[in-house]
Amino acid sequence: MTRVTQHSLSAQGLSAGYGQRPIIEALDLSLPPGQITAIVGANACGKSTLLRALSRLLPPLAGAALLDGRSIYKTPAKELARKLGLLPQTPVAPEGITVADLVSRGRHPHQGLLARWSQRDDEAVAEALRVTQTLELAERAVDELSGGQRQRVWIAMALAQETDLLLLDEPTTFLDINHQVEVLDLLVDLNRARGTTIVMVLHDLNLAARYADHLIALRAGRLHVAGPPEIVLTEDNMRAVFGLEARIITDPTSGRPMMLPLGRHYVTRPL
Repeated sequence: MTRVTQHSLSAQGLSAGYGQRPIIEALDLSLPPGQITAIVGANACGKSTLLRALSRLLPPLAGAALLDGRSIYKTPAKELARKLGLLPQTPVAPEGITVADLVSRGRHPHQGLLARWSQRDDEAVAEALRVTQTLELAERAVDELSGGQRQRVWIAMALAQETDLLLLDEPTTFLDINHQVEVLDLLVDLNRARGTTIVMVLHDLNLAARYADHLIALRAGRLHVAGPPEIVLTEDNMRAVFGLEARIITDPTSGRPMMLPLGRHYVTRPL
């Protein structure tokens, strides 16, 4: 599997929202190239808005999203699509489309105006199907698949795009715990094999701490704290970001921090 070129993605004084109402405000942050970053925070704090703004789906109200130090709005669309891929929260496939056809759509950024489908395109699609363990599903209709299978197929389409940066909005939503771990393991494999920079929104803090190298915690549309899990997953930050009393212990599997929510019935009981 070919190693990618590592590009930098950052926000500089970034504010974005819907209409003229900002959801995220004055964000300054940098996403570590070649690492896995998880964006966490309470509901409606701006996690998905930030991801959309970083991928050019949502224009900034102020500031800028920067790719290699240049505004993503100054990057030609096709060039951007070869560098940055986005898997939205609820992607929709055309009715009846097969897995192979959907994954092949990931090759569109690599097609010139007159270019024909090439052997390289075939190889990229086959590799994406192989890595995501969806090769045996290639001729099946996407709408016939289970939730976990569909999510792997959407990731395969993003892999076929062969981007250096991959943004995913809640890739584990609606999946049972087995499929959540399966998807996250796949993303780690991709990061380790190709060096792909991965940025994802996650709700499960313990999975975020286990699988991500870097966490970004948002609070009411602003950056509260960013850094490795050991810096972000603390009792003070759980209280400030989520209004939650919690205890932090060491995950016996990964050695990283693990959050235990207390709730009001247990907050006074010693651990």
